[in-house]
Amino acid sequence: MAEVFDFQYYKTKKIVEKRFRNRGLIFEVYMSTVQFVHHYIEPTYDNPVEHLTTDINLKHLYNGDRDRFIATYAALVKYWEIEPFPNWEIPMNREFEMFPTLGDLCKYIEKRVKYL
Repeated sequence: MAEVFDFQYYKTKKIVEKRFRNRGLIFEVYMSTVQFVHHYIEPTYDNPVEHLTTDINLKHLYNGDRDRFIATYAALVKYWEIEPFPNWEIPMNREFEMFPTLGDLCKYIEKRVKYL
């Protein structure tokens, strides 16, 4: 069976790698998170870095849409090649409680990458 190729994921990944690789872990984590969040939200912005700050509320940004948030989370886990925490550490239906802001999601990604 053939694997489904997600062109939008690879397009976003290429943008992140081209622009932000080798600029330091914290910067790349922030910019990759912004790019993937921007990819999965509605509406999108011409320049997401100007609109998506670390203190922005994710539940509000996603309009409470858990599926879009989970898609973003999955893309970040795939991009960084990290294993996601098991369900008991990120409880279902409580993702926005664990990650209330973009900064919280960035800290999580940074912490998981540092454990690699």
